[in-house]
Amino acid sequence: MELTKTQIQQVESYLKNKRFDFIDLKVEVLDHMISDIESLISKNISFENALKMTILKWNTHFRETSSFFFGLMYSDSKIVVKKAVKIFKPFYFLYLASYILPVIILMNFSFVFSETSINIINGFLNGFTITFLCYLIFIIVKVITSKVKTTYRFILKTQYLGIIFLIIPLLTGNHFDDDKKLNPVFTGFLLAGFAVTYICHYFYKKHEEAIKKYKIS
Repeated sequence: MELTKTQIQQVESYLKNKRFDFIDLKVEVLDHMISDIESLISKNISFENALKMTILKWNTHFRETSSFFFGLMYSDSKIVVKKAVKIFKPFYFLYLASYILPVIILMNFSFVFSETSINIINGFLNGFTITFLCYLIFIIVKVITSKVKTTYRFILKTQYLGIIFLIIPLLTGNHFDDDKKLNPVFTGFLLAGFAVTYICHYFYKKHEEAIKKYKIS
């Protein structure tokens, strides 16, 4: 038995009261809840009782939770965090590898550069870093001012502090140590900063696509 328009509105009111306004999840959750209610009604359970039973089931999905992948300071509904972790997990390992691998390589292998090469590389890396830093700031401002909630926006919010990985190497200006070798720590920071910028770019595009899909300005 399909729900009436009035009955569907009651389910929507529940989501509204929960302040669940993630545009990429709301329709999916609404469909699941309606399906659960219709399944219960087909077992000769009244709509009112089916609604109560479904709400009781879904309340657990809306509990505030956090994840190791984002840190304890970032939390939201369990259903949001669960989807965010599923999407973000491969990028988390990319982020770790971008820092750890360069550090391991540079600490175990010697790459000595000439003074001319050092000046060229420093200029190139600093120029790249400034460009990435400006783009990352652009993304942060655009997402904050949009105020439209998506799972991708939640992920982006957890990545903003990564901007420090671009700022620290840029403040030093020199990516080499006294032995004319690339500094492992600062190089790791720099590449981690590049990875964060790519991750933010990817999820910013996903956030924008979700807005267009659901026609929200």
